[in-house]
Amino acid sequence: MFDYGGSLRSIGMVLVAPPHRRRGLARAVMDRCLSMAGRRPTMLIATAMGEPLYVDLGFAEVGRVARMACDSAAAGERLPSISTADVHAVLELDRMACGADRSALLRSLLARAAATAVVRRASGAIRAFGIALRQRDQLVVAPLIAPNTSDAVTLFLSLAGGCAGPVRLDVPTRQEAFLSALAALGLTQGPSAPIMLLGAGSLPGRREQIYAIVSRGFG
Repeated sequence: MFDYGGSLRSIGMVLVAPPHRRRGLARAVMDRCLSMAGRRPTMLIATAMGEPLYVDLGFAEVGRVARMACDSAAAGERLPSISTADVHAVLELDRMACGADRSALLRSLLARAAATAVVRRASGAIRAFGIALRQRDQLVVAPLIAPNTSDAVTLFLSLAGGCAGPVRLDVPTRQEAFLSALAALGLTQGPSAPIMLLGAGSLPGRREQIYAIVSRGFG
């Protein structure tokens, strides 16, 4: 379970070994996590196997996320990378989009990023950013925070364009224009998964600015 500044928690993963399933272990783990969370809103992205349990515990679907992937991505405009001087602004953009303080997570991602990119306003202020990570043989674009679809596509092409090997990202299905743009670039869409929430009616922040999540575990 990940605590984002006390205003939101994310349950990343619940795994039960096959020989020990159907014994109530997943429910026991979830009960313990929820007792630790107290009254704070708690989110997760459910698997098909786990969803019935989460519904029974009171979680409700508040959105969905779809995986987009391709074997390689076309090269795009090379954007400036995130500099040390940019980190504070990037953390603030993420906080506003997510409605929670994920600064520890973002700093960890930046420390091991394969690539980063920013889009700046005419004033020089950062209005959008993206991070890409290497996971085995794949490049994972995570997250993408932007004010509009055009900036999100530009970020994606800068981060993944010309990459040798598979590329993937997890996109909220509310971002229909972005999903269509990725499909036009040759990415294929896999099955979607529900974003579920307990303790609030909706996720905090300016969620319309999230074009790719960090992961299905971190949210």
